[in-house]
Amino acid sequence: MERNMSEKLRGVIIGAGFASGFHLSGWSNTPEVEIAAICDLRKDRAEARASQFGIPKVYSSFREMFDNHKVDFVDIAVPPALHLEIIREAAARGYHILCQKPIAPTMAELREMIVLTENAGVRFMVNENGRHQPWFRKAKELINSGTIGEPYYTYLAYRRRMSLPVADFGDQNFFKTMPKLVIYELGVHYLDTLRYLYGEAKSVFALTHRANPELAGEEVATVLAKFGTVNAVMDMSWASLPASTVKEWVSYGPCVIEGTEGTLHLEQNGRFRIIRDTCEEQIEFPKNSEFLAYQNAIQHFADCLLTGKPFETDGKDTLKTMELVFGAYDAAENNRVYEVGKDISRLA
Repeated sequence: MERNMSEKLRGVIIGAGFASGFHLSGWSNTPEVEIAAICDLRKDRAEARASQFGIPKVYSSFREMFDNHKVDFVDIAVPPALHLEIIREAAARGYHILCQKPIAPTMAELREMIVLTENAGVRFMVNENGRHQPWFRKAKELINSGTIGEPYYTYLAYRRRMSLPVADFGDQNFFKTMPKLVIYELGVHYLDTLRYLYGEAKSVFALTHRANPELAGEEVATVLAKFGTVNAVMDMSWASLPASTVKEWVSYGPCVIEGTEGTLHLEQNGRFRIIRDTCEEQIEFPKNSEFLAYQNAIQHFADCLLTGKPFETDGKDTLKTMELVFGAYDAAENNRVYEVGKDISRLA
């Protein structure tokens, strides 16, 4: 039975923490969608989000919410350890699923999610919003057009002060107990974005460090990966005092993409420079660009549900990104390069 295109998609959201604000801002700017209810174990947080975004119903139990609302989809914005239980229930009820990254604590759990959703006949997208940042969409366009020739090097950096002198992750203080941290939570964005830009990786290596011994996992990491002709370096730290005096961050951090005929240079203030031997161009991205990544990912999810087009980051695609994430940890733990595909049996 074909859907009446004049009807709105109806959804519910689980989670009222940090990420939910970005998600709900995105939904409020997606005219094809209405959010019928929100759920959080802390009902006061759900009530605050409901008041902020005009959501009519609030719950502290996602099963009770499911019992009371027949919807098209569920948006899951809770910590990764809770994803599988919710996805299992949502799939059984026939709800399409959008789930916040990182998707699962193990490859085995992600594979189970894929089987569950496929067997239930529901669609499953991971909210890998990093690739939807407007500067990365522009970079992809410029790379594909040959503007900088053949790319051979990419540098991505994120360095902020969050774990020292006392770890304070705000509404995400569950980070403190996670045995895998900055590569899992932040590096996953970079690895997925690099796959978007260049295709599949050949190998990955990583060095990690825990600057605050009270944390369970690493908050400092350098990851190196080979994507075709491109050497990629991801430099991540939640322990660093930034050298820059820029107060407003538009991008996550600086990015440099070098090619045989030019360089793309993104600064943290949103200035995007296209540098060639004979000329230089400049693009200024707006201050709300971080929000636009969520907005664009959410619009993509809605569009694909309405049109039947494939998601860019469905479960099977995300399996390739998560192999790189867990492969980086394998490389760091064993001090050896992880070969994509060849070494996958080493991952849980």
